[in-house]
Amino acid sequence: MLVNEIEAKDKWCHMTIATQISKCLGSECMAWRWAEYTPHICEKCGAEDAEWIDKPEQRRGYCGLPGIPKF
Repeated sequence: MLVNEIEAKDKWCHMTIATQISKCLGSECMAWRWAEYTPHICEKCGAEDAEWIDKPEQRRGYCGLPGIPKF
């Protein structure tokens, strides 16, 4: 499942679920893998157009511990 980093931090960590309950750390964890490039969105039209502003919070990734998700 691909999620952005904000959504990931609401999920349970695969590594600690057997020993203790802990939340995902997102990109702070060595198992985190980015699945997408950093998207750029035009502030005027909302599409990928002339004016680009980075929106890294919209970039999605996944936990690499259970393997690569099916896209």
